[in-house]
Amino acid sequence: MLDQAHNLREVVRNTQRSARVFAVTSGKGGVGKTSTTVNLAIALAAAGKRVIVLDADLGLANVEVLIGLNSFYNVQHVIDGEKTIMDILVQGPGGIEVVPGTSGLAKLADLGPKARQNVLDGLSELQENADFIVVDTMAGIGQNAVAFAAAADEVLLVTTPEPSAIVDAYATIKTINAVREDAVFRLIVNMVVSAQQALAVTTNLSRVTQRYLGLRLSYLGHVLRDPHVAQAVMQSNPFVLQFPNAPAAKCIHDLAARLLRQRAEAERPRPGFFRRFAQNLGLASNG
Repeated sequence: MLDQAHNLREVVRNTQRSARVFAVTSGKGGVGKTSTTVNLAIALAAAGKRVIVLDADLGLANVEVLIGLNSFYNVQHVIDGEKTIMDILVQGPGGIEVVPGTSGLAKLADLGPKARQNVLDGLSELQENADFIVVDTMAGIGQNAVAFAAAADEVLLVTTPEPSAIVDAYATIKTINAVREDAVFRLIVNMVVSAQQALAVTTNLSRVTQRYLGLRLSYLGHVLRDPHVAQAVMQSNPFVLQFPNAPAAKCIHDLAARLLRQRAEAERPRPGFFRRFAQNLGLASNG
């Protein structure tokens, strides 16, 4: 019988990085993380890219609720070996595809070798079949959220000007940075009244991260407070599609344009999402 751990290491070693992986996270709930995930994914897809959204928010199906999907299969079926991740992909609005999540992802490290490998093989396959993977993580600093964020190429951290949200955002940065010192953080300040307010939040948070963590925080952009966002949520339709000319929609397209202009740092040799995620779970060698 072949050694499963050895097989997994071989798969990891032979996996070629393809998709650029963003983990969208936040220090607390209620800051618009999932809404940002979905709308940003649609904006990236509008540029002709294949974009896959992975719902890693503990099976709460927030992504599906937000876009009005009701999928029959989810990652639990992959864990059980009944389906592959490509089998359970659901077509979403605006040209995106969605991998429905499950609470099983939260206990991935506790699963048996075969179940773990089913999921890890699926993550590898996603990388090979997409331009971008946007992971909607759980809010906060739980093990699940940190594992996904630390594995991603870039962490898109969503916060608001609310003081408690800023404090929790710093705690999130500190926790992820402790797991992965070279993590790339890009800040999105949501629900602001002006660009100046967003820059003030960024300046204050950056000053703290620089002083205590020695970490330079990159400002990706902001999303204006906009009543169209709540209206779109009530209609289970992303606001970039429902209200394409709304102020918030324009902000999202600005965020997507900045991400598309940025280099994915592909020139720098480093393992991709699949390999880092496996290493975070202790399933792959560091060599």
